[in-house]
Amino acid sequence: MPLRPVLTALFLTISFALPAHASGFPVVPSVFPPHDLHKAATVSQAPKLSDPGRYLTNTETRTFTGSITGFRAFLDRNPITDFVVPTDAIPAIEDITYLSGTWPQVGSVRRVHLAGGHSVLERVLTNTKDRFSYQIWDITAPAGRVISYIMGEFRYAQDGNRVTVTWDYNIKPNLFLARPAINRFLKNDFSPFMEAGLSGVVAAYTD
Repeated sequence: MPLRPVLTALFLTISFALPAHASGFPVVPSVFPPHDLHKAATVSQAPKLSDPGRYLTNTETRTFTGSITGFRAFLDRNPITDFVVPTDAIPAIEDITYLSGTWPQVGSVRRVHLAGGHSVLERVLTNTKDRFSYQIWDITAPAGRVISYIMGEFRYAQDGNRVTVTWDYNIKPNLFLARPAINRFLKNDFSPFMEAGLSGVVAAYTD
């Protein structure tokens, strides 16, 4: 059976579940109200982060005129969810449950509920002026059988009056044989999704 249908219920998560003003991206609850809080016991332990060489990665970068501060303020008013469209391979987020901490502070955890009844856990790893990183795990969709976790990162750099935004999306497979199919998904499906989101934001941005 092809792996692509197995991956269908997973990959939109971080595209919509982005950090708040401190990281430069809007927080999702402005669009999707949260569920009632669950008990902390419902949160499984996050997998230990691996050496970067074990990841399958897609990276998208955009450079444009402006400032990091202005770009963040723009995204507070115009969330990236306005610029991306779910597909049959990239499902929509339906809701978010906050489980611990205050999002998007480091260590805070939430559960992201996807179309089709599946969900993932997400925690903040780093949140500084120039960097936001996160981990996704406990994937209830069938993709969870072949993916240990996902680690994503947004980086921001200012050079004069130019801003560069870089988005890395790193998947850690737990089955070696799944790597080729996951890599094809990253390049054929998720890469265009990331490209469209960043290009749409940059094209609409005004400082």
